[in-house]
Amino acid sequence: MDERYLHILNKDFKNYSKEFCVNFINSLSGFKSVNLCGTSNKDGVSNLAIFNTIIHVGSKPPLMGMLVRPPVVQRDTLVNIRETKYFTLNHIHQKFYTRAHQTAARYEIGKSEFEVVGFNTYYTDNCKAPYVAESEVKIGLKFREEHEIKSNCTILIVGEIIEVMVPKNAVLSDGLIDLGITKTITSSGLDVYWAPTKIARLSYARPDEDINVIG
Repeated sequence: MDERYLHILNKDFKNYSKEFCVNFINSLSGFKSVNLCGTSNKDGVSNLAIFNTIIHVGSKPPLMGMLVRPPVVQRDTLVNIRETKYFTLNHIHQKFYTRAHQTAARYEIGKSEFEVVGFNTYYTDNCKAPYVAESEVKIGLKFREEHEIKSNCTILIVGEIIEVMVPKNAVLSDGLIDLGITKTITSSGLDVYWAPTKIARLSYARPDEDINVIG
């Protein structure tokens, strides 16, 4: 074994502290998409929470997924989605990532993180959940299905995209969104935030054809 590498087997994790294992496993998958999820309860009280478990599910129909921690305690986001069937995902800008991180705090039930942290709500006629007005990329979703991950009881929420708001100058002619223009950040682990820099955009990969830089 190369001495430069730490070699950990599954059985070895019991020898490390809980903090080490949580940080290690959470950062192991690499950089992750991080968004603010906006919801409201049946009485219209808004809720905002940061999630780094957002995944692309499909383009036709346009679907996105979000993993929610096991509901062993009150999970306002999960409860609100189940009640109202709507939620929003809002990109986090470099200028307000500290406030976004603060939404992870466990505020009492019924207290809106929008108000506590200092974000403004924005509503449309198409989506019953609140958007973060300050976000450059806003995605409205309607609940479609949920699945329990049997291995650890986390919940996968699947939503269909019903509307999107994004700066016109950030959308390229072929539909690609330039996240450099929107200043969207990414994350690793539970508490590290990054401002990504594009290396290159490459041509479509085909057998026996060279890869070219196209942007």
